[in-house]
Amino acid sequence: MISVPARPYPYALDPAHTALVVIDMQRDFIERGGFGDSLGNDVARLEAIIPTTAALLELFRQRGWPVIHTREAHQPDLSDCPPSKIRRGNPSLKIGEA
Repeated sequence: MISVPARPYPYALDPAHTALVVIDMQRDFIERGGFGDSLGNDVARLEAIIPTTAALLELFRQRGWPVIHTREAHQPDLSDCPPSKIRRGNPSLKIGEA
């Protein structure tokens, strides 16, 4: 067991039963000029987590612990993307645009 500093009390982490799951850490969602930014999201707040996520990835990789990445993706022609998602919001950059 590893004790991870946390609030309200330290968290006991059992590496034998733990994986790091990284969800949607895609540039298009978290960088200025990307789709997330075009939706009006404050991506500066999202950018702040990048160094912590990178450090966690490095730790898990060094220890040989499992890492699972997820990402949102669609076929190049967007045939598998729901039309409502393509029309979502009023972004200056729509899904599928360069």
